[in-house]
Amino acid sequence: MKVVLQGIGGLLLAGLLLYWVLHDKDPQALSAALWRASWGALALAAVVNVAHNVFRVLRWRWLLDPVRAHVPFRPMFAAVILGYMTTWLIPGRVGELVRPALLSARENIPLGPTLGTVVADRLLDGVAIVALFAAGSLGAKFAAGGASLAAEVRVTAFVALAVILIGLAVFVAISSLGGRLDGWLSRRAAPVRWAGNAAVGLSRGADALRSPRRVVPILVHSLLAWLTIGLGTWIGIRAAGADIGFSDVLVLLPMLALGVSLPTPGGVGGYHALMQLGLTSLFGVDPTIAAGAGILMHLSVVIPILILGPVLLYTEKISWGDLVAAGRQVKALGRGAQPLEAAR
Repeated sequence: MKVVLQGIGGLLLAGLLLYWVLHDKDPQALSAALWRASWGALALAAVVNVAHNVFRVLRWRWLLDPVRAHVPFRPMFAAVILGYMTTWLIPGRVGELVRPALLSARENIPLGPTLGTVVADRLLDGVAIVALFAAGSLGAKFAAGGASLAAEVRVTAFVALAVILIGLAVFVAISSLGGRLDGWLSRRAAPVRWAGNAAVGLSRGADALRSPRRVVPILVHSLLAWLTIGLGTWIGIRAAGADIGFSDVLVLLPMLALGVSLPTPGGVGGYHALMQLGLTSLFGVDPTIAAGAGILMHLSVVIPILILGPVLLYTEKISWGDLVAAGRQVKALGRGAQPLEAAR
């Protein structure tokens, strides 16, 4: 019932956001804008966007290095893509849980720290997005009146960065103190003991951030992943007819990331709305072209995953039931069905 309600809520939100994007658009003008797009360039944008996952996997491998060194690339790549596919298709962002659980089961890596690396992974995404936003804002060409909205986005982005850095610092601190916390936690009440052990188990995913040898490639791969996403997005937006620069797209990254994170099926509605808002308000792009760019770029992000995902299910001999079971396994941890310290 909870999943059903999440699905209904997500569909309603997606419908409202799409209505906001499309209600004032001339259907014929929008259709013409879509057909004028460069489909070859959109295909290139799709390839570049998928390619960013190479850097994501390499970063994940470095994060996992203290737990298991030299994890093979192929199962990690499959876990990432299948996690995305599950997120697009199932309400509740189950894909975020499928990725670590699937890799943990296939490579026999402890689940607690594997899940923790995905938490660190998401926090590092936030750091990279804000860093690139700051760099892009130096060279972006804002439309008249767009600078004021950019200033608001800048404040929001840097507040988010502060929260993310605090989260990373706490994560690393718990990782450093994990061994000393075990004795203290053993004397606490059951709920406190479980929550503490869960935090310690997850914090092992941040062990790599305590090592200068590891943290440099982790940060480099974070920036490379989001630069690649920015490049694919820039190619796609220009293919849709919007004349903006690469620096402009870096400024859009926080808004697009927020759009994808909204709880709608496959980012539908949220991505489109934030794409249109950013292109029109910041850079003066025609609203019809901006709406078309959101539609075409969203398709170039989602369709490759929906094609590649089933191929990986077949080649890696993974069933859809395996993905659902993987997500449920991690949710069971959250309900206390299996303590995270046992997964350590």
